Amino acid sequence: MSSERVSFTLGVVGLAATAWLSLVAWLRIAPPARPGAAMAPVPAASWDLALSRARRIDINAASGAELERLPGVGPALASRIIAYRQSAGPFATAEGLREVPGIGPKTFEALRDYVSVDG
Repeated sequence: MSSERVSFTLGVVGLAATAWLSLVAWLRIAPPARPGAAMAPVPAASWDLALSRARRIDINAASGAELERLPGVGPALASRIIAYRQSAGPFATAEGLREVPGIGPKTFEALRDYVSVDG
């Protein structure tokens, strides 16, 4: 085999190996999303307070999935918020969340900066 052919073959193999390793590394960093997969609740510590104030969640209009994005709110608590909202009417203030079973003073304090009642 000529040296040019060996160089070409090694170049193609090296390129293929680089592409493969790049794909493997990318999949470890950003695994593909599964359609219909639920989002995990976001811990309060990871929220940027300034951003959260600009993008508060309206508790009178939020879906269960949107409520679950709030710190400390899982599927059960999101369901209770929606059920309370449907039976008692819209929340007049964010403090109305305290009336929802399972939301005590500590939970409300964790939610206060992330919710609104006016879109």
